[in-house]
Amino acid sequence: MSLSADFAFTQGSLQDYVDCPRRFELRFIKRMRYPALEVQEPLQFEKRMRQGARFHKLVQQHLLGVPAEALSASLADDEELARWWANYLARGLTDLPAQRHSEITLQTQLAGRRLVAKYDLLALAPGGQAVIVDWKTGARLPSQAYLRGRMQTIVYRYVLAQAGAHLYAGEGIPPERIRMDYVYVAQGGERVSFEYSAAEMSEDETLLSEMVAAIDRAEAFPLTDEERRCRFCSYRSLCDRGEAGRLEDFDVDEYEDDEEEAFTLDFDQIAEIEF
Repeated sequence: MSLSADFAFTQGSLQDYVDCPRRFELRFIKRMRYPALEVQEPLQFEKRMRQGARFHKLVQQHLLGVPAEALSASLADDEELARWWANYLARGLTDLPAQRHSEITLQTQLAGRRLVAKYDLLALAPGGQAVIVDWKTGARLPSQAYLRGRMQTIVYRYVLAQAGAHLYAGEGIPPERIRMDYVYVAQGGERVSFEYSAAEMSEDETLLSEMVAAIDRAEAFPLTDEERRCRFCSYRSLCDRGEAGRLEDFDVDEYEDDEEEAFTLDFDQIAEIEF
């Protein structure tokens, strides 16, 4: 069994492969349903996921023109979400270019496959900066080194450089004008930013091409040797890898991005992908 001919790689699927090739196989090749709970506290987990989804919807509505005051008035039932929203309004859109595209999907070709990225926000000034913004609602602020190595940072910048010309007055976007901002609204709107360069883009292309080619020719998908990664994996019961982890140790941001991406690309990617 192998990937279907029309399979589109994303930051989420590539991160799964990096974290555990077996997880990638179970999810994207064998298409198995999730047999286990992610965490020990399912009700709190569900609430946390609803909060994150609601926040992203608020931001999307605001960027589409719904007045902030009207959206703020809807948050009386959730003090934590109201705090995130206030942090977004205070710092979320600071110093961003005026041309903005919310919840937009781009794709490019890589090693004979499609590589797709779904962005929370692209803020561009044709001839000037092109900023990728990704909202995070997690309780922790990761290190810059950790975020730099994530597939999201690598894929999002690369795809914008390759496929964003139609948003940039028809011209290719020089990588040196691309910046990616992670905005942590639970941390007061703190930003972790990454510039880009032609050298990094070349390195990313090599890395991603080699990874896609390796997946396509793989005959076996081994389990990760880092069993700590299994604590929050829905497939761990199939691999006899222990009990669910605690919600307090769970990286909510990674899960939110992965779930939103999977839903969108499964059901309406054709309608949303820009060429």
